Amino acid sequence: MPIRTPEERAASRAETRRRARLAARGKPPVEEEEAADIEPARERGGLFERFFPAAPPLPNRVDPLAKFDRTGPLRPLRERIHLLRHNPLAWMLPSLTCFVGYYLSETNRGNTLGLIGMFLTFGSLIAAGWYGWQRPALFGTITALIAFVMVWGIFLATVAERAGDPTLGSPLELTGLLLLQAVIQGGLGFLGGWYGGYLRRRQAQVSAQARRASAGRRRG
Repeated sequence: MPIRTPEERAASRAETRRRARLAARGKPPVEEEEAADIEPARERGGLFERFFPAAPPLPNRVDPLAKFDRTGPLRPLRERIHLLRHNPLAWMLPSLTCFVGYYLSETNRGNTLGLIGMFLTFGSLIAAGWYGWQRPALFGTITALIAFVMVWGIFLATVAERAGDPTLGSPLELTGLLLLQAVIQGGLGFLGGWYGGYLRRRQAQVSAQARRASAGRRRG
């Protein structure tokens, strides 16, 4: 066994005391902390995971489907109706602001009002996902589709007044345009709602980590 100098023995005792303090606080040693940090970095890999690291569910939230009857037909549809019915403000209010934004963006393309409308539209979709934490993408999609129906309802009302105008195209062309716009708007709602829910979970995760770090510093 090699003979250690007094300085080495003192450094070893200091390291032992440091590890004991970390263990008393429930923290791993430095080597284990570094390994824990390196391992998830190796597992993340892809570009998407780097931009959007995994965020856990919101803490201290009850199961939104706790009172849902899981028996019976058409369960996926009934689940979505149940979630929407029990959190109506999460999609009703954003639908109104999304309608205003979508209308402005469609009627003022290429100017400042159109740009404001685009920001208002996407902000509404993100808000729907933020408050519709039970299933963010669902709430974003419903918000977008309601705004779509309202805007295009106004458009179709004006089309009815201009019946026979050759610039409007045939009924088949109008139907194809409506379906395409509905798919695009629904897809934007899905992405906006998902992102809003992700932001909320991520913020809750960062806040919890900050509270734990602050508590650890106070104990230290």
